[in-house]
Amino acid sequence: MSEHALERVTGMSWSPPGDHAQLYAADALLVVALHGDVDLAATLPVRPWIDSVAALRAPGYVVDLRAVTFIDSTGLGMVLRFRRRVVEADAAFGLLCDPGMLRLLRAHGTLDLLHPSTTLDEALADVTRTGDQCHA
Repeated sequence: MSEHALERVTGMSWSPPGDHAQLYAADALLVVALHGDVDLAATLPVRPWIDSVAALRAPGYVVDLRAVTFIDSTGLGMVLRFRRRVVEADAAFGLLCDPGMLRLLRAHGTLDLLHPSTTLDEALADVTRTGDQCHA
């Protein structure tokens, strides 16, 4: 069981991305949880939303892919774009996924770039540690 409680972030001034994404806060970090099939059709409403999340200027972000059942190159491209925007803003980035997604990231060649975690506690600790190094 995780010691970190995720609280859903509500009251945002932009439209929600439908059923494919939710935003949570944990330990002053933002967690973007993606769900279901993250393909070309799903990324159309999610991409502007996730770009606006990156603009919130949090100290760190975690993208949670554990509830993703399928992701294509468009979905991976959206995650990589989000990571780039977060890193360019001097924030920390973490990725949370299951072992099946780890295999996909390895095959895609992005495993070493994304440094994924398999538990929420590990992902939050990695982002906090990376954020501390960025702001030292």
